[in-house]
Amino acid sequence: MNRSPLFCDVALARRIEGAEAQLMAAATAAARLGRGDDGGFVTRVAGGVATFAEDGSPFNKIAGLGFAGVPDAALLDEVERAFSLRGAPVQAEVSELADPTIGALLTDRGYRLTSSENVLGLALDGTCERVTPPGIEVRVCRDGEFDAWLDVVADGFAHPDGQGVPSHEDFPREVLANAERDFAAADVVHYIALRDGAVAGGGSLRMADGVAQLTGAATAPAHRRRGVQTALLSARLADAAAACDIAVVTTQPGSRSQQNVQRRGFDLLYTRAVLVRRVPPGSCAPGQDEVTVEWYDGPRERLRPLFELAEDSPTQLASYIEDGRVLVALRGTEVVGHLQLTETDEAGTLEIKNMAVRDDVQRTGVGARLVHRAVDLVARESGRRLLVATAAADIGNLRFYQRMGFRMESVERDAFTPRTGYAPGTVVDGVELRDRVRLDHRIRAG
Repeated sequence: MNRSPLFCDVALARRIEGAEAQLMAAATAAARLGRGDDGGFVTRVAGGVATFAEDGSPFNKIAGLGFAGVPDAALLDEVERAFSLRGAPVQAEVSELADPTIGALLTDRGYRLTSSENVLGLALDGTCERVTPPGIEVRVCRDGEFDAWLDVVADGFAHPDGQGVPSHEDFPREVLANAERDFAAADVVHYIALRDGAVAGGGSLRMADGVAQLTGAATAPAHRRRGVQTALLSARLADAAAACDIAVVTTQPGSRSQQNVQRRGFDLLYTRAVLVRRVPPGSCAPGQDEVTVEWYDGPRERLRPLFELAEDSPTQLASYIEDGRVLVALRGTEVVGHLQLTETDEAGTLEIKNMAVRDDVQRTGVGARLVHRAVDLVARESGRRLLVATAAADIGNLRFYQRMGFRMESVERDAFTPRTGYAPGTVVDGVELRDRVRLDHRIRAG
């Protein structure tokens, strides 16, 4: 007898969308905890959740809306202002089974349909067969394998299969890396696929309230059409079957990914509309317009107050303030942050010599936007490495740069002394300013 297609009513859609909202909230909370600042937010919105983690993050959205009433105008005003203060558009992902007045409400507020995505489901009966084609091994990532997992997934996402509707999302590698680390802190499990011993693909799984969410699956182009995705899917389903009664996956409409999961027995449950409200020019308070990042070609003296936020030694600052190139972050026409990019003696290697964000706009994603632009520029110029040095005592800076994809390279002891122009007894975060940590970010050209 043929299996009956899985039917999705409003109750099931509410459950699935609730799991999605819960995942976004947990991952964003992990991002905020890991970053140690209040730049992100998690706001409950009429049964759904509005989240912001960092500039360009896949967590920046409203999810699960429309299954517990309609949000009032004052709450939406607050949410939209929170995104606008961070220079980010508001992206609402709304199920077609949600309250139908939601779409009209958002459209009236200036949201526009940008894209859509399909949600498919499979009923789990407690047993799922693992399918393992010859030469392919799938298992949970081990310690030290995350970078390899991220490389293959990022490679897969960067080279879509070309079938179906193109994705509306594209994330820099360092943003994707941060998101996946935060997913892991939100109980998402990463799976790696090997083909003849080589890393060929990756995927992930989260189980909550009986719903198994299959996320982040991709195969490197060189290993496609070899059963890698089938093996990744079956391994995750087998692990989920013991604890969940339904598995769900989100795909681009008409994509090969959708075709693959439907062959495995998944049924199309519903479509999410992706509605986006751009930051209206001039809609924010003075000095809080959307952030733009541009090259600066004016006198450096105009930026001295920003430079001094990041440099305690007037002698040292005088020695390099005119060096290299400078990016500035602008809200309207007002400079609220800067990043100085200088050459080094090593070919293909540049250094962030000085970077600061004005105190009143810190923790709103401005620093992350400056660093993302610097990384992008180095890559476009075929650079291989970006360096930065910061005080070992400055825990906030160390955390920030590591979240941006930098890794510690070396420590220079007694770099901050009266001999080098720094006042004795200077304390940062309760620690005496003495040693300097150098970090680097390996960059793929282009």
